[in-house]
Amino acid sequence: MFPQSIAQGSRHSVLVAHSVSDAAMDRLQTFFDVETRIAKEVPSGDDLVDWLQGKAGIMADTRFVFDAPLVRRLPTLKAICNLDAGHGNLDLEALTRAGIRATSTPEAGSAQLVTEAAVDGAWREITRWLANASPTSGEDGRYSGRWSRRVLLAEPVNAARLGIVGAGSFAQALVLRAQADRLQVLNAAADAGNFWRSADAVVLAAGEDAFPVCITAADMSLMKPGACVFNFSGEKAVAADILSDTRLRGRILDCDPASGHGLAASGEAMLNRTLVAAEDLIASLGFGRNSWHPQHLLNPDILCDSCC
Repeated sequence: MFPQSIAQGSRHSVLVAHSVSDAAMDRLQTFFDVETRIAKEVPSGDDLVDWLQGKAGIMADTRFVFDAPLVRRLPTLKAICNLDAGHGNLDLEALTRAGIRATSTPEAGSAQLVTEAAVDGAWREITRWLANASPTSGEDGRYSGRWSRRVLLAEPVNAARLGIVGAGSFAQALVLRAQADRLQVLNAAADAGNFWRSADAVVLAAGEDAFPVCITAADMSLMKPGACVFNFSGEKAVAADILSDTRLRGRILDCDPASGHGLAASGEAMLNRTLVAAEDLIASLGFGRNSWHPQHLLNPDILCDSCC
């Protein structure tokens, strides 16, 4: 919980001690009052304490050392986001005891960051379709989900059922994202017939690190009206009997195979490391999609008073 020195209901104040992109700054300012202090010299411990008076979070690099004596002098601080892959500057044990979440930022171009960018791009495509799709099982109302702001509270709530085909890192990351957004994730291996009959959408998500998948006309013939297939795996994932059937072929949405393979970013901004760190800071302070659970958390043993 936040100490009483941060007023209840007020916007949290955070410090940015490193240059960041305009996109990252815009994102931070959506949630926080942001102060920027970029100095050539790293501040002394006393100066850093002064800088962080009343601050709930900081984005900085590994030159800024947060050891146990300093942490004890920062009663309002609840999040430190390193703009580096390393974290030798952080006393994680002391931070955990103080209830301060700490994160690091993967190197630009790393497999981890590229996969995350690919998943973000894919998820935008999937949820954009789901947010506009009407339920196909006869219920009233649209699919609910945190991606859609058009769902009225008075309308019936319908959780979309998403089938994901694939076993690589891209597919596994999509499963986690779907579960985080409270979708029902279907497993083809458990019951293939029910998988195809129940899914509102199926995602073909075999990347380079997994064996290619292949769906057939027999599979798609089981799908309910209105359901579709998102193909992130290229034409090799679709059997010839589908390609020759105009009706079935029309139900497949071809997405960028490079995105599914983690070879291409979903726009330069998604690979911007400062934007990644900004999202971690937002989540560390209880906001955004990953509220209280930043993606690159270094001290997962921290007590989560707000939700766990």
